[in-house]
Amino acid sequence: MIIDLTIICFYFLIVFLLGLKFSKSNQSESDFYLAKKEIHWSFLMISLVATETSSLTFLSIPSLSIKTDFRFLEIAIGYILGRTVVAYFLLPFYFSGNGISIYEYLNKNFGIVTQRTISFIFTISRLLGDGIRLYVSALPISFLLQKMGLSMDPEWTGMLSLFILSVVTIVYSVIGGFRAIVFTDVLQWLVYITGGFFALYLLFQFLFESGESISAILQNLSAQNKFQVFHFGFDSNSDPNYFFLSAILGGAFISIGSHGTDLMLVQRVIATKNLDSARKVLIGSGILVFFQFVLFLTIGSLLFYFYKENLPSADKAFSQFIIDYVPTPILGLLVSAILASAMSTLSSTINSLSLTWARDWNLDKMFRPRGISLFFGILLFLSSLLPFFLAKDWEKGILEVGLTIFSFTLGPTIFVFFLAQSQRKLSLNSWIFSFLLLFSIFVTVATGQMFKIPFTLLVPMGCAITASLVFSGELVYRLLSKIKIG
Repeated sequence: MIIDLTIICFYFLIVFLLGLKFSKSNQSESDFYLAKKEIHWSFLMISLVATETSSLTFLSIPSLSIKTDFRFLEIAIGYILGRTVVAYFLLPFYFSGNGISIYEYLNKNFGIVTQRTISFIFTISRLLGDGIRLYVSALPISFLLQKMGLSMDPEWTGMLSLFILSVVTIVYSVIGGFRAIVFTDVLQWLVYITGGFFALYLLFQFLFESGESISAILQNLSAQNKFQVFHFGFDSNSDPNYFFLSAILGGAFISIGSHGTDLMLVQRVIATKNLDSARKVLIGSGILVFFQFVLFLTIGSLLFYFYKENLPSADKAFSQFIIDYVPTPILGLLVSAILASAMSTLSSTINSLSLTWARDWNLDKMFRPRGISLFFGILLFLSSLLPFFLAKDWEKGILEVGLTIFSFTLGPTIFVFFLAQSQRKLSLNSWIFSFLLLFSIFVTVATGQMFKIPFTLLVPMGCAITASLVFSGELVYRLLSKIKIG
């Protein structure tokens, strides 16, 4: 176990040294947030994939195929379609100016109030969503560290792992800026993909040693429909989230919202030299994510076959397999992989939150980028600790809200950005427009909770609700103006 812990510490050291290496490159605000647009598109593509892949993805995607089959690939297909839409409809809009925050492009059409409203929505959703995601990420990390011999109360182990994770990530994010984050993301992606392939290899090895052949394994799993992707049934027994039309449509809308209007992810796309490179980053990342899901869903199916009657809880099966069967020093590598996926999300959130408050709220006139980044790094760490202090009966509700909050806010933001891209002018002033935008989020949350709307339909529903409220408000405003003039 000492060797495994040494590998984890060595990994932290490499990440820290990467931050130091790029610390001298940040001479200006554009350097700190976009690295002068000098990074090759292939590195940005991998960074984008690493950013959207948390340790939850690493550990929970296998649980989906353990419980059911490969149906999650329907959503992954939607991801590719959604990114293609963004690549050809929104990216030209972002490359038409010189802004480094995509929310700056809203000022021209809707005013500073709307620009800051969208920035505020992004800030709250990221602090809540990623803070809780980090908290949930600490749970399996705590479990793994305890199994490796660290004797401590589970909550304190979770807080300790979060603290170490946050300190290392904040240091290299603040010192090295965007350039350090991108190249660290690439390293982290290579680490956890290597860990995934090794886990797959190990599973096959164990099954072969028990006398199983590949054809027998595949036939058995196929007979149980474990490789089924598309679900065309729509009845009371089927999961409405994965009816193929709603799954693909929902995946497309989620991807349009996350990769078209979320600054943390779009930042990697607009950091390229030109529009063609940006399209390669965006569409290429969708394809890479698809095959990444195939890898981890395959691991889940093999875990289902490997454990058979002794299958543990689906959500814990991969973690338990890592602890029980992965030998030293590969165990240290896999724990590092889980840490890597969490650190990638944390560092990207810190940098993007710093960027939006520097440019959209003009904090760059009072503070340097590193100071703003440090502040949001600490704030995000505190946000991730919040669930530890909640009563158990409240904790689950807060977790569910945190994990679904992006779905509730993406629909309204998609509408705003496509409206801005169309260059359509509204009679509504910025204050009224912003109020309707915030109100549409409230209506989306209320409707989604009241009618138990599948998560794959929350984003298109939110988009439709916002459009209805804004255009209705525009109509009423014009009628009242005519009455007043008359």
